[in-house]
Amino acid sequence: MNLLSEQNATARDSADIHHAISSMNRISLSEMDSVALMDRVDTKYVLGRDHLLHLLSQLKSEYSVLEVEGVCVSPYATLYFDTPELTSYLDHHNGKLNRKKIRMRKYSSNGCCFFEIKLKNSKGRTKKRRIAIPAIEENISPNLGDFVLSQTGDLPDLKPQLWIYFSRITLVNQLCAERVTFDLGLDFHLSGTHEQLPDLVIAEVKQEKDDRSSPVRKHLRNLGVRPMRVSKYCLGSSLLKPHLKYNRFKRKLLAIKKIA
Repeated sequence: MNLLSEQNATARDSADIHHAISSMNRISLSEMDSVALMDRVDTKYVLGRDHLLHLLSQLKSEYSVLEVEGVCVSPYATLYFDTPELTSYLDHHNGKLNRKKIRMRKYSSNGCCFFEIKLKNSKGRTKKRRIAIPAIEENISPNLGDFVLSQTGDLPDLKPQLWIYFSRITLVNQLCAERVTFDLGLDFHLSGTHEQLPDLVIAEVKQEKDDRSSPVRKHLRNLGVRPMRVSKYCLGSSLLKPHLKYNRFKRKLLAIKKIA
């Protein structure tokens, strides 16, 4: 694991972001258990840091911010796995309705690591399954292979494909089961090459049912920010692997580069 990249992600969290959340109510991991939302509807947005600052100032009376070990802007390190043919990437690119992404993720604020499978079905729902692991490793052990098989009915040849480092702010609606994550300081790494998008923020609203009337979605509309289906894995892969098929991502990539 690239520890320097993890540390750099933390350093990029500017004082203005910390100031924007300083007056928000805190919520702990244990308190957030009631809104784990492992089976949910996701709505994603792409915005700039200026929009994020404005949004945080508008949401402080309606949302609490997750605090872990005294940290509210938490560094994450993620290693994505895919087949040598990049099946997960191509399934997403080609619009396949039932698809999956497989990754290992370290939550640096408390040191926890998980092996995670994200399943997206034809009804637009996301189901996440995970098990704790000691650390991120660049191989799939027999035990993890059994877990993949039990959750997906298949065990493809999985290889490490892309590292992503970023920091995350997690908000929890004080009145209903809704979480909002803001991922910033995106840093993609692959075989000695990397690409940073320091001014880009990927927001994800996670709900039991699609609810456009939630406060955060109302404020995003007022800012002129519309939903955009985007995958950090696919974004990083298309940036660092220019030979990949990406024609269906072109419009999104242009919009993202304009924001970034």
